[in-house]
Amino acid sequence: MGNLILCIDIGTTGCRTVIFDEKGTQVSQSYQEYQSIYLSSRWIDHDPKTWLQATQKTVKETIEKLEHDKSCLSAIAVTSQRATFIPVDKNGKPLDNAILWQDKRAIEETKHLMNKYGSKKIYDITGLRVDPYFTLPKLLWLKKNKTEIYNNSYIFLSVQDYIIHYLTGKFKTDWTQASRTMLFNIDKLKWDEDFIKSVGIDFTKLPEAVPPGSIIGFVNRVISEELNLPKGIPVIAAGGDQQCAAIGLGVTKTGRIEVNTGTGSFVLANNDKPVKDKDQRLICSASSIAGKWVLEAGIFTTGSIYRWFRDNLGEIEMEAQRESGIDAYKIMDSEAAKEPLGANGLLLIPHFAASAAPYWNPEAKGILFGLSLGHKRSSIVRAILEGIAFEIQKNISIMENYTDEIKEVRISGGITKSELFNQIQADIYGK
Repeated sequence: MGNLILCIDIGTTGCRTVIFDEKGTQVSQSYQEYQSIYLSSRWIDHDPKTWLQATQKTVKETIEKLEHDKSCLSAIAVTSQRATFIPVDKNGKPLDNAILWQDKRAIEETKHLMNKYGSKKIYDITGLRVDPYFTLPKLLWLKKNKTEIYNNSYIFLSVQDYIIHYLTGKFKTDWTQASRTMLFNIDKLKWDEDFIKSVGIDFTKLPEAVPPGSIIGFVNRVISEELNLPKGIPVIAAGGDQQCAAIGLGVTKTGRIEVNTGTGSFVLANNDKPVKDKDQRLICSASSIAGKWVLEAGIFTTGSIYRWFRDNLGEIEMEAQRESGIDAYKIMDSEAAKEPLGANGLLLIPHFAASAAPYWNPEAKGILFGLSLGHKRSSIVRAILEGIAFEIQKNISIMENYTDEIKEVRISGGITKSELFNQIQADIYGK
């Protein structure tokens, strides 16, 4: 075996496979975009086959582009979005579409949990705010509304777990993914069997939870041949995407936080102990460093709003991209950069799929406030970028009450390709 690591990241809007050397230098990569299934404004499914197909395609392309011999690959690390789950049979075959983390169909189940247990008890056990974002309300919805699928499910898997099972045949999850289910004891870092029994979920349908960074198994012979991989490579559960991003950004000590903006935005700080917000605005989850924790604020829709504008109102930019080859987002940025600070009084509230931290309102809606005949399309683009950054700053200011002074904000995510957005972030955060 050699010194290269192949990393698979199954995000909300696409799958990226990257090969790194031992110094962390990227030596090959491939990306495949996909679409979720929007059944209504609140219901968001995803066909698990697209994750599998994207993984297969990007792994094979990354190997083909590799200038080293593939025998130099020493391990595969898998990370993914969190709080999305897939009901599967004993062979790992999906019995239904996955219910995505952004889905809000389980509002009634959320209210039931609040009424029966109260938000404080659940927060104290799990570190999570009672919200349909997390897995438990979705599982209760499935049990009530698709009882046959619930009963026939052998096990419930996260996206990371699903891909790891495809590679190894093993059913396991890691602490970071488990800590987003609302069934995991965040202080003890294990499934809370008493709470699981109390809420009526079958404990046997949950995978074993192991520390992040664990070797789950080895790529089996058939999959090795299918993906053109060396035989017997170990497969590692890297942990949830946001926790992994924090490590990649070097957010491992106090005074430094991560702001990752992709489909949504996530603000994370690593801690040596579980830190909980007395007002339950911020959540506490397991870190991808085993035995550590993260304090986190999530915002459901940020980069996805920018994509929404491009796809629905950005035909001019899309046509220009087709003609010139210049990315539509860059064209949007260049126009928005001509707008004054504050977008001429136009204000965006980025709650396009409910609100998470710090408000936690599953019925919130997005708002574009202050429109007048004096505004242009570029005004809206700038208002989107500023609205995202102001929502992030609100959470940073709350996080500063629970951490050492934040001296450095490290940013990542697809939208950080925008120099304009990065400057807006620096101006608003003041870091």
